[in-house]
Amino acid sequence: MKKLFKDWKRFEIFLLLLGITLIVFSSIACKSDFLTILASLVGILCSLLQAKGKVISQFVGIIEVTLYSILSYINHYYGEIMIDVFIVFPMYVYGVISWITHKNQETDTVISNQISKKEWTILVFVSMLGFGILYFVLKYFHTSQLMVSSFSMITSLVATYLIVRRNKYSFAFFIGNDIILIILWGIPVLQGDFSLLPIIIENIVLLMNDAYGLKNWNENI
Repeated sequence: MKKLFKDWKRFEIFLLLLGITLIVFSSIACKSDFLTILASLVGILCSLLQAKGKVISQFVGIIEVTLYSILSYINHYYGEIMIDVFIVFPMYVYGVISWITHKNQETDTVISNQISKKEWTILVFVSMLGFGILYFVLKYFHTSQLMVSSFSMITSLVATYLIVRRNKYSFAFFIGNDIILIILWGIPVLQGDFSLLPIIIENIVLLMNDAYGLKNWNENI
């Protein structure tokens, strides 16, 4: 544990402590269940570790996607479950291998990777096609907040693909996904389910983390 936090900057520690504090206090105030709290805390830790380029972030990501899938199932966000189980989880497994085999041994951080124009073109095409397919699949399963959930799936897919490919622009898509998730989980909160407020707070903190991650990868990774 000491080794995990040995090279953290003050701002990074501040973000982590801020996220933990906000989630714990909001969870107590809103009487959130343990799963919601745990998923939120693991999500924040994973985001910061990715922002630092730490290889262990891919292992934490596997834990995060598992917890989030369970939480999404409970709240009938079937689109989130589908992308997590069938796409994001396998990507993180690949990410573990990719990051371990492409890391700076001295700093234990990943070595960044550039994406070719051809790969970008394929990614855009697949994403557009995937959005169309997923929209109708989610509609068939009567997914809550259909359009927002569909956009959430695609941005999450692209962001995760890019992060396991070790590309800095993953954080730009994570930022977009954070905003969409704030809307997605904000809807039931506005409808009276305040127990989900920690998820919104988590994504607000993730938004700050990912903005920092984009800056850090541009300068240091």
